[in-house]
Formats: sequence, structure tokens, C-alpha cells
Amino acid sequence: MKSRELLGSYDSNQSEMMDESCINVNSLDEVLGPISKFEAHRDEGVLHRAFSALIFDNKNRLLIQKRSDDKITFPGYWANSCCSHPLYDYEELETGSEIGVAKAAIRKIPQELGIDTSKMEPSDFNLIGRFEYKARAESGWLEHEIDYVIATHSDVELNINLNEVSEIKWCSKSDLFDFCEENHEIIAPWFLAIIDLYLTDWWPNDSSDYQKYDMEIMNKGDLT
Repeated sequence: MKSRELLGSYDSNQSEMMDESCINVNSLDEVLGPISKFEAHRDEGVLHRAFSALIFDNKNRLLIQKRSDDKITFPGYWANSCCSHPLYDYEELETGSEIGVAKAAIRKIPQELGIDTSKMEPSDFNLIGRFEYKARAESGWLEHEIDYVIATHSDVELNINLNEVSEIKWCSKSDLFDFCEENHEIIAPWFLAIIDLYLTDWWPNDSSDYQKYDMEIMNKGDLT
């Protein structure tokens, strides 16, 4: 089925974003060129760069979100604070640090959560790690990403975009683990990987409690 015919069955706002140019990379996270979001997520998928932002408040609670039912990939799943893709654009192409993906997060967070990021800087985000994974949704859409996990502490005002996010929760570490145990079947596979790789052994005590980033790209393989 041609892409336009396939996308015609989805929400128009979400379909339009499938024209965005993601960053096609190899397993070393070296840039190969642009790839449309549609091409990157159909059939066998194409490896591309992504980010998963973790937003903590001053009580060290993590913001998690339930993806809207309008989303094309993994609708109705709970995930981390904000997850998306840096674009194939000079501002968001920087590799191996938080700079490029943090710029993408600053762009995307207002769209999803209604948070004012006008005073945020890339240096406000801490790079926690990178990992590669593949996960296929029941609908056939596929995620195959090198995911940059970045985190920040910020007391924010939310005005969620219901086309992107249907619910939010603020969770302590114990809250999050209990919630995931009770709702495992609707937790996004990449978020479960983030919990396993990073949040099980580490949870920030305050805004300065971030570990030194390990440059290794972890490979979690096929998550579904």
C-alpha cells in the first residue's frame, strides 16, 4: 500500500509528521543521511536516531506520559516524559553528546506537553546513555532506533496536547516500579529498556546527581 493511502487511515496531524526527515545512522551511530519518518518506521524499518527525555521535578519524581490513541506508533502506551527524533537538520545532528538531541527535545517538549522551553539550554539536559533496540507494534509499525536517554530537573507547568498525550503521572522510583509491574502490557518497550538499563540502579537524589556518561552504545536487540 502506498504511504499516502496507508496514512489516510490515521489522524491527519500525526500523518503529516511522517514526512519529517529523521537521521539514518549505522550501529556506531554514524550519520548515513536523511530518512523520512514513514520509511524509518514501516516494514523492516531503518535504523535512526531518537531521544527519550526524562523530566524530574524538585521532589525527584519522574514525569511519565500515556501516548494518545491518535499516535501512529504504540498508541495508548505509557512512556517516559517525552520521546521523539532529532531531525536531519544542522542544529540537531551533533553526535555522541546531549547537544543535538537536547535541541530536539527543547523543540518537541512544548508540542507534546505544553511546557515553555524558551529559557531551556541544551546544557540543562544530562546524557544518561545510548542504546539500540528494535520493537514492532501490533499494527506493523516498527521502531529501530539508537535512543539517546537525556534527563533534566525542572519544575514545569503542563498544558498537554491531547493529540499527543492523553494522561500524565509524576512517579517516585517506587511508584514507577509498582506502576510498571501492574501495567506491564501497556508500557512502551523502549521505556522498559530505559528502566532496566538505567533507572533500576540509578535515580537522581537532586539536580546535580548525574553519573558520568558512558560512551558505549548498549544493544537491547528485539524487544517484542
